[in-house]
Amino acid sequence: MFDETLFYLYYHSLLNRRDQTALRRDVITPYHAEHGVPRWTGDEMFAGHLNAPEVVSFLRHRRPDVAFAMCVSDYFRKELRATPKQGVFLWHEGITPEYRGLYSPFWAVHNLEFEAIGYTVLCMDDAVDAGAVYVQGRAQNVDPLRHGHLYLGHKAIIDSLPAVARLLGELEAGTARPLQRAGGIARAYTYPGLSDFIRQRWRLWASARKARAQSAKG
Repeated sequence: MFDETLFYLYYHSLLNRRDQTALRRDVITPYHAEHGVPRWTGDEMFAGHLNAPEVVSFLRHRRPDVAFAMCVSDYFRKELRATPKQGVFLWHEGITPEYRGLYSPFWAVHNLEFEAIGYTVLCMDDAVDAGAVYVQGRAQNVDPLRHGHLYLGHKAIIDSLPAVARLLGELEAGTARPLQRAGGIARAYTYPGLSDFIRQRWRLWASARKARAQSAKG
């Protein structure tokens, strides 16, 4: 945990503000200017734990057709997942099954798999970050050399909004079907350490240098 703590302190001391500023300037503010600032006017509740009895009771009382989960680290028990009529959908800032778990954008860049910087919406099953995939795609107009994992993850979610809107319409019409995609190797990731960050930066630098050299050769 020491390595992970070092990365957390380094990122939040030196890089977080940069990502937050770029995210607000390039993504959030333009979105609000075009679509307005979203306001939640429905019911809400707070609980000490995701699977607390009062959470299940809250959902059962309202009988939702579907539920969405985002940025959660708790496991959804079967009782909770079975409450919405059409299940609980995970809105994940990564491509699954290759990038399950935490910090998916960070690890995609670390592995130089830039095509895996994206989003997935799946209907949860018993496994972690797993289930039938209904929406999946790549983040657009991102630069791993300039943008950190915070920016990349939030940009991916923003880019997924039109596809998620279509999914909601399909769920309501009863026409939603999972995507058919073969060949993905399931991998799960956790918190990165400072050594992982240094390795990521080195790989990015080496990759960019190689690309420039090849371009110069013409």
